Amino acid sequence: MKSLRTAPLFLALLLLLCASCAPPAPAGASPSPTLSAQEEAEVDAALDAQLGALKDLVTDEQRDRLRAFLTQVLPLRQARLEEGVYEKSARETHLWEQINRLLERYTVQYLGDGGSWDYGDDNETYLAGYLIQDGAQLRPDPGFTPSGSGAWTEEDFLALWERMRAILPEGAYEDFDRFTVFTDGEDGVLAYVTASDYRGSTWEIAVDPADAEDEGWFTETVLHEYCHYLTLNDEQVTYTDRQTTDTYNEAGMVSAPGSYLDDFYQAFWTGYLDDRLANPDSYNFFLRHEDDFVTDYASTSPSEDIAESFTYFVVYPPQEGDEVWVQKLNFFYDYPELVAFRTAVRQRLGCTD
Repeated sequence: MKSLRTAPLFLALLLLLCASCAPPAPAGASPSPTLSAQEEAEVDAALDAQLGALKDLVTDEQRDRLRAFLTQVLPLRQARLEEGVYEKSARETHLWEQINRLLERYTVQYLGDGGSWDYGDDNETYLAGYLIQDGAQLRPDPGFTPSGSGAWTEEDFLALWERMRAILPEGAYEDFDRFTVFTDGEDGVLAYVTASDYRGSTWEIAVDPADAEDEGWFTETVLHEYCHYLTLNDEQVTYTDRQTTDTYNEAGMVSAPGSYLDDFYQAFWTGYLDDRLANPDSYNFFLRHEDDFVTDYASTSPSEDIAESFTYFVVYPPQEGDEVWVQKLNFFYDYPELVAFRTAVRQRLGCTD
């Protein structure tokens, strides 16, 4: 009789223990909603896009953990975009962060740990400033005050400008009104461009003579920076704090429909931009998608990707193949004005296809 009375208690205890041994749901993940066949396919496509090189390496369990988060975050993103809201909600942001944490963990497990980008401390010394007249002639900027000096002369600075002019077609610098010479030491930033006004109609270009001796690197950097001007001037983007959801946006900038940058983004970045934004300093994003980019730096953002890809488009002969990085180079051939630019630059460089 005693054993009969304790049997229900034993069964209840056994059931409780079994329940406690069940596999835990991913932290932060809710039960996956029931999806239609089309929605299932969309989640699977998004999952493959996030995984990249990890797609055939992760286990089924690891894939399911990511999938559980994606089935929650994708409807949130779709609803937000349909409402025209640019900023992610706290919930959507949290889910993308969770997805990124898993991707980072799996990347380290299967591909290695690339760590984070080291951007340096940006200790720049400004050496000289010039005003550009008619896109060609320089005159000292009376409002410029050097923040230091170096081992270079004004003759060296003017020679840098002539080297830059020799690379690009005649008239390429017509929208540039300032040329700045700076240095952050060797192997730092070689050059940069920035808009001189709030609209992006006039531009400044700056060069570091400490890194300008390598002719190949100098040429590629000038082309890279010039592409930033081509893709971020006032005919291509609007500088505003009113972000949109229709085209590619960065903080304070909205690309125009049909612009080079938005076309490039729509073609190559919509699948994994949210993961990149969830952890913009991680090098592991590049490891997951190495076959998509011409350089590791290209993986930092669509703006840097288009600039790096444009540089390779100009400098190298036409490429064949189905790889994404090849598609990016071939992207520019759809724009006759960019093909003409390429031809002019290659003639100046003495290159042939």
